[in-house]
Amino acid sequence: METLWEMLQFWKKPKKLKIDEDFQFHDFPETDLTGIRILKGPYAGVLYYYTNASVEESGHLATLKFGFMIVESDNHSKNDLEKDENYVIMLGDILSEIILMEGNFESPRTFYSEKSDL
Repeated sequence: METLWEMLQFWKKPKKLKIDEDFQFHDFPETDLTGIRILKGPYAGVLYYYTNASVEESGHLATLKFGFMIVESDNHSKNDLEKDENYVIMLGDILSEIILMEGNFESPRTFYSEKSDL
Protein backbone atom coordinates (compact mmCIF):
# COMPACT_ATOMS: atom_id res chain seq x y z
CA MET A 1 0.00 0.00 0.00
CA GLU A 2 1.30 3.43 -0.93
CA THR A 3 2.02 5.93 1.79
CA LEU A 4 0.32 9.31 1.77
CA TRP A 5 3.65 10.93 0.84
CA GLU A 6 4.10 8.64 -2.17
CA MET A 7 0.59 9.46 -3.35
CA LEU A 8 1.25 13.18 -2.93
CA GLN A 9 4.42 12.87 -5.02
CA PHE A 10 2.60 11.01 -7.80
CA TRP A 11 -0.40 13.34 -7.85
CA LYS A 12 1.36 16.60 -8.64
CA LYS A 13 4.93 17.46 -9.32
CA PRO A 14 5.43 21.07 -8.15
CA LYS A 15 7.60 23.46 -10.09
CA LYS A 16 11.16 23.10 -8.90
CA LEU A 17 11.83 26.24 -6.89
CA LYS A 18 15.13 26.81 -5.13
CA ILE A 19 15.73 28.33 -1.73
CA ASP A 20 17.84 31.52 -1.85
CA GLU A 21 17.28 31.71 -5.60
CA ASP A 22 13.48 31.81 -6.00
CA PHE A 23 12.51 32.36 -2.36
CA GLN A 24 14.10 32.73 1.05
CA PHE A 25 13.08 32.34 4.65
CA HIS A 26 12.43 35.46 6.69
CA ASP A 27 12.52 35.38 10.50
CA PHE A 28 10.22 37.89 12.17
CA PRO A 29 11.97 39.51 15.17
CA GLU A 30 10.65 38.62 18.60
CA THR A 31 8.30 35.92 17.27
CA ASP A 32 8.66 32.27 16.41
CA LEU A 33 7.13 32.81 12.95
CA THR A 34 9.01 32.14 9.75
CA GLY A 35 7.96 33.97 6.63
CA ILE A 36 8.81 33.51 2.97
CA ARG A 37 10.05 36.26 0.67
CA ILE A 38 9.65 35.64 -3.07
CA LEU A 39 12.82 36.65 -4.91
CA LYS A 40 12.02 36.11 -8.60
CA GLY A 41 9.18 36.38 -11.06
CA PRO A 42 6.05 38.51 -11.11
CA TYR A 43 5.65 38.30 -7.31
CA ALA A 44 9.23 39.24 -6.39
CA GLY A 45 9.36 41.20 -3.15
CA VAL A 46 6.18 39.75 -1.63
CA LEU A 47 6.63 38.59 1.98
CA TYR A 48 4.09 36.21 3.53
CA TYR A 49 3.72 33.35 5.97
CA TYR A 50 1.63 30.19 5.89
CA THR A 51 -1.28 29.52 8.22
CA ASN A 52 -2.74 26.13 9.03
CA ALA A 53 -1.02 24.03 6.36
CA SER A 54 -2.18 20.43 6.06
CA VAL A 55 -2.31 17.47 3.71
CA GLU A 56 -5.75 15.91 3.37
CA GLU A 57 -6.11 12.39 2.05
CA SER A 58 -9.14 11.36 0.01
CA GLY A 59 -8.97 7.87 -1.41
CA HIS A 60 -5.78 7.66 -3.45
CA LEU A 61 -5.37 11.42 -3.73
CA ALA A 62 -3.84 13.90 -1.35
CA THR A 63 -4.55 17.62 -1.31
CA LEU A 64 -2.24 20.26 0.10
CA LYS A 65 -4.32 22.90 1.91
CA PHE A 66 -3.00 26.09 3.45
CA GLY A 67 -3.83 29.64 4.31
CA PHE A 68 -1.46 32.57 4.11
CA MET A 69 -1.04 36.07 5.43
CA ILE A 70 0.63 38.70 3.26
CA VAL A 71 2.97 40.92 5.29
CA GLU A 72 4.50 43.00 2.47
CA SER A 73 2.92 43.11 -0.97
CA ASP A 74 5.64 45.14 -2.73
CA ASN A 75 3.97 46.71 -5.80
CA HIS A 76 0.90 44.46 -5.63
CA SER A 77 -2.48 44.95 -4.01
CA LYS A 78 -3.02 42.46 -1.17
CA ASN A 79 -6.60 41.94 -2.34
CA ASP A 80 -5.45 41.21 -5.90
CA LEU A 81 -2.83 38.73 -4.67
CA GLU A 82 -5.36 36.88 -2.50
CA LYS A 83 -7.58 36.40 -5.59
CA ASP A 84 -4.72 35.62 -8.03
CA GLU A 85 -4.84 31.90 -8.84
CA ASN A 86 -1.26 31.91 -10.21
CA TYR A 87 0.01 33.47 -6.97
CA VAL A 88 -1.76 30.85 -4.86
CA ILE A 89 -0.39 28.06 -7.09
CA MET A 90 3.13 29.48 -6.61
CA LEU A 91 2.64 29.47 -2.81
CA GLY A 92 1.59 25.81 -3.07
CA ASP A 93 4.70 25.04 -5.13
CA ILE A 94 6.91 26.77 -2.55
CA LEU A 95 5.22 24.90 0.31
CA SER A 96 5.67 21.62 -1.59
CA GLU A 97 9.38 22.41 -1.98
CA ILE A 98 9.67 23.16 1.74
CA ILE A 99 8.02 19.81 2.53
CA LEU A 100 10.42 18.02 0.17
CA MET A 101 13.43 19.73 1.79
CA GLU A 102 12.16 19.25 5.35
CA GLY A 103 14.84 16.94 6.70
CA ASN A 104 17.64 19.21 5.45
CA PHE A 105 17.17 22.21 7.79
CA GLU A 106 19.86 23.04 10.30
CA SER A 107 17.24 24.54 12.64
CA PRO A 108 13.51 23.88 12.87
CA ARG A 109 11.11 26.34 11.24
CA THR A 110 7.85 27.44 12.82
CA PHE A 111 4.78 28.36 10.84
CA TYR A 112 1.66 30.03 12.22
CA SER A 113 -0.79 27.28 13.08
CA GLU A 114 -4.11 29.02 13.71
CA LYS A 115 -6.92 28.11 11.35
CA SER A 116 -7.26 30.58 8.49
CA ASP A 117 -10.58 32.09 7.51
CA LEU A 118 -9.79 31.64 3.80
